[in-house]
Amino acid sequence: MRTSSLAEELEVVAASGSAARRSDILSRITDLFVHDAARYSPDQVRLFGDVMARLARGMASPARARLAERLAPIATAPADVVAMLASDADATVAGPVLLRSERLSEGDLLLIAGSKGQQHLFALASRKPLSQAVTDMLIARGDQSVLGALIRNRAARFSTAGWRRLHERTRTDEALTAELAGRSEADADEHSRVGGEAEIYRHARDGKLVETAAALAALAGVPTDAVERALLNPRADVVLVIAKATGLSSITTEALLHLCAAERGMSADDVAQALTKFNRLPRDSARRVLNFFRIRLEKGAAPAPRGELRLGL
Repeated sequence: MRTSSLAEELEVVAASGSAARRSDILSRITDLFVHDAARYSPDQVRLFGDVMARLARGMASPARARLAERLAPIATAPADVVAMLASDADATVAGPVLLRSERLSEGDLLLIAGSKGQQHLFALASRKPLSQAVTDMLIARGDQSVLGALIRNRAARFSTAGWRRLHERTRTDEALTAELAGRSEADADEHSRVGGEAEIYRHARDGKLVETAAALAALAGVPTDAVERALLNPRADVVLVIAKATGLSSITTEALLHLCAAERGMSADDVAQALTKFNRLPRDSARRVLNFFRIRLEKGAAPAPRGELRLGL
């Protein structure tokens, strides 16, 4: 790479103040970088980045947007330039790198999610993948279009708290509620799900009704009082549906069934029969029933009567 001639030409361009000339040089340098991006050393990439940044500053949005489009898919793109473009006030410039660039760190994404406007958040919500920390921030700050993009992003990972908050924030939007109903609790981060299951099992094993209901409600995205009523209901169908839909194991489900079993009049045989139902219950069916249950609660309707929620197994 002819670093001396590039540097000399850059100085001439900077002194001339010609926007057209700057744009032409930026395009040529970007061509040169993209053509052999994988072969350049870290020092060479930094040099390219310095030149690109000096040229891009002060240029019109279309030129910066073209630079972002070209650098977004490049795995070795200059990180400083990508971060500069991602934080650009113009969302048409920031969008391509927010959506696709591998050069943005978790810290970069959190900074943008916590400070930028809705158009930036919308682009970020479609990024694949997205961590729990980023989705938590997007759920807290995003408008309905951002939440919709997040729901449709199958590579987005959710914390238990974020998943529940997402349900709360979309409950008044019928279209988003319907879209969210198409996603299962299995889409929540697996580590969060397993951690939530361990908490549920521990509380149920220790006979702590209130704590068990709260932990299960957080995982299922339904109100705690509704889960508590289900745990106290002589029929175990609602508990089985929630357990299957949220991916709980049969061991944890058995602990839930034993919780308050005496108060509900459940014998050891009743628990065994309920577990048989649980093992035979298709998870997709359980998800549909749970989503129906959520919609009833969110619309202010009473939970389904005892005889209405039969598994038929």
